[in-house]
Amino acid sequence: MSTTEAAAAEGQAAATTEPTTNPEEIPFKDPESAEMELKISKDINAMPEEVKDRFKALKVLTDQLHDLDEEEDVAYRAIERKYEILYGHVYAKRAALVKGETQPEEATIAKFEEMKTKLTAEEGYDAVEVPICDVKDIQNTTKGVSGFWLRALLAHTSLQHEVSEKDRSILAYLEDIRLSLHETGFGFDLTFAFESNSYFTGTELKKQFVMTKPNVVEKCVGTTIEWAAGSDPTKEKKKKKSKSGGKTKTVTKTVKCDSFFNFFESVEASEVGKDAMVDEDDDDEENKIGEQMDHDFDMGNDIKDDLVPLALEYYLGVIEKEEEDDDEDDDDDDDDEDDKPKKSKKPAKGGPQKGPNGEECKQQ
Repeated sequence: MSTTEAAAAEGQAAATTEPTTNPEEIPFKDPESAEMELKISKDINAMPEEVKDRFKALKVLTDQLHDLDEEEDVAYRAIERKYEILYGHVYAKRAALVKGETQPEEATIAKFEEMKTKLTAEEGYDAVEVPICDVKDIQNTTKGVSGFWLRALLAHTSLQHEVSEKDRSILAYLEDIRLSLHETGFGFDLTFAFESNSYFTGTELKKQFVMTKPNVVEKCVGTTIEWAAGSDPTKEKKKKKSKSGGKTKTVTKTVKCDSFFNFFESVEASEVGKDAMVDEDDDDEENKIGEQMDHDFDMGNDIKDDLVPLALEYYLGVIEKEEEDDDEDDDDDDDDEDDKPKKSKKPAKGGPQKGPNGEECKQQ
């Protein structure tokens, strides 16, 4: 059996394997959806008797639609996992080439030349303007593409803002980013593989997103990084003046600062808020945790959906950057956001019931 056939068989197995569940695990339930279900039930039960049955029937039909939607999500996920395994074999070849473990094969070069011949024959080829890709830093090397992932990161419109000056020298050691979709649920792992370096112990940093349902993150499991002394880019020292006993002293404190490597922190939905008594400090802390989870999930999706599959395009700088702070073009940007087709997003289960003019149904 050839490598391609083996990969296809492996991918097919992933698409057909029945997911296993641990009976001891309590299924995650989205709090917002659960609350919405309670509101809908209470709303219908409070209706006049002569109309109540109609809305009970409508609710059951709506639930059937949601069940079909969940069934579609599972089927789509199986296909996604099947092809992610196939992509993985190509990603492994790319990683070996970038790291310098392999050299370009003659057959691969011949395929590029064949493609180039067809493209150059097309009308308008000579008129296409492309940015010059500066490769002077690797021009005198015999193999590999050093700094490949750092340049790709810095070319991404959103991810570039996550990289501080201190991060750059560390991310220059980044050799590969591996994506792995979870066998059960809808979560995924991102593994960052580095060359051995003097900044931290080990060579791999991992971020795991645990998701029982699509787009609902339950927790983000990161990696505790063992930084060398004075190498932690997520911390900085600041001097502050404090008064004690009528005297003013200057105190040096270590505080958290912006860094790409904050992405590797673990974040889990807080237990705060489940009790009836919640003070403002707990509520603020819960909001901060939620914001951090949303931020990390957005970063994870950018890496998963953009950076990993389109690394070469970002490295070469051929992906046009979106204009920022342009409210007038928001609608156009949404339409043109991605060239690749995406699975349509449906309303979350238990969405608010609307009246004929779009208003929420209320009892008088």
